[in-house]
Amino acid sequence: MVRLIVGLVVVVCLTLAGSVGFAASGTVPKVTASKTVSSSKVAAPALSRQDRLVAVVNDQGITLSQLRARSELNLRQLGLASPSAEQRRAVERRALAGMIDEELQRQFAAANGLALTKPEIAKARADARAAAGPAWASLTRGVEAAANDKVAAEVQWQKIVAIELRPRVQVGTAELDQLIEQLAKSRHVLEREISMIMLNPAEGAADREQLAKLQDLRGKITAGANFAEQAKAYSDDKSALNGGRMGWFGSGELNPQLEDALDKLQPGQVSEPIRTPMGWHLIKLENVRTTKPLATTPQTQLELYLLAAPQPADDKAQQALRDKLQTASRNLNTPVAVREYFNKKQFAEGFAESIALGWVTTADLQPELQAALANVKVGRWSDDVPVSGNVARVFVAGTREVLPAKLEEYRERIRTNLTESRLELNARRFMRELRQRAFVDIRL
Repeated sequence: MVRLIVGLVVVVCLTLAGSVGFAASGTVPKVTASKTVSSSKVAAPALSRQDRLVAVVNDQGITLSQLRARSELNLRQLGLASPSAEQRRAVERRALAGMIDEELQRQFAAANGLALTKPEIAKARADARAAAGPAWASLTRGVEAAANDKVAAEVQWQKIVAIELRPRVQVGTAELDQLIEQLAKSRHVLEREISMIMLNPAEGAADREQLAKLQDLRGKITAGANFAEQAKAYSDDKSALNGGRMGWFGSGELNPQLEDALDKLQPGQVSEPIRTPMGWHLIKLENVRTTKPLATTPQTQLELYLLAAPQPADDKAQQALRDKLQTASRNLNTPVAVREYFNKKQFAEGFAESIALGWVTTADLQPELQAALANVKVGRWSDDVPVSGNVARVFVAGTREVLPAKLEEYRERIRTNLTESRLELNARRFMRELRQRAFVDIRL
């Protein structure tokens, strides 16, 4: 299973029996006769006798042959070699919804100076082929045009997201600090591996239909149907390509409603349908693991410079080296002077083993250096210390408080997940607004 381009793609579930006006789920309305666009005024590829229009997006048409090619491509990407009739229909409905969204995005980009250039399109296609490798030929055989169109559409959407949507998303430091503070009160960190099936949200009766679909899927899964296969066929989330696999998540990284549901599950169990702003979810708890408590106390780091030379064999030479170290340290008596000395490598002749250690904690140092620095203040040199066959002095140029490395890594992971979650919400709102302003006529 090969994904053409990894990126944020909003795929909208298509319900042909929806109400007038686009809902948040992407349910497609029946368009009134007063809004009908004549086929003669619709831009579309030349139609054969066997071909016809299946959708009109403003003044642009989508043909049956285009839809069938895209559906076949999607089935191959999902790894559904022998789909049931129901699965094929579900994939076809999602394919049409996706193509409608792509056309709306393309039209928005063209109207706002964001359309892809020819070099951007060529690069996107080359990158997709390179990423897929030898699998590209079998994945796209007979549907090359559909593959090229999908690649260009995904890159176009990424460009819109990067320029129009991502700058609007912020995750504040205070918010992260609060999550870290809550984490500090925990005696352990629970991480959970999950899979998910998601149906996009809707309004009114259409939203109840989404819930009914998810309840039906849950019934099939509890009766023995494979969760991953159901996710591939029916999920609107981008994780459908991976059978719904979402990976590992720690405390605070998921929507609170999803975390509450996961608290009630044992590995292998599937939740009841859960409603969030993103839509309707089924969550499967694949596995759990408990990690050691993360250290949350800030650590003190020192900015250190080691002035060193090999220790001579005879006492007279040793004393001469110590005198030389004394003189050098007397002349280099400020952080600015020491940094400049080391930046210019002026130690090369007399102190060949010297090194700028940079920012380190004392725990990172050899025991001899730890002892030598025990009472050294910022802006001072240590006494002479034998270390690794050298005679050395260490200068403390600065000090700072930093979060432990693992905690900082966890903090950035939370920041990334929160940012992506909010970005996806913004993307859904953006697409909902595009649909509400558009004329869409479904003729499937």
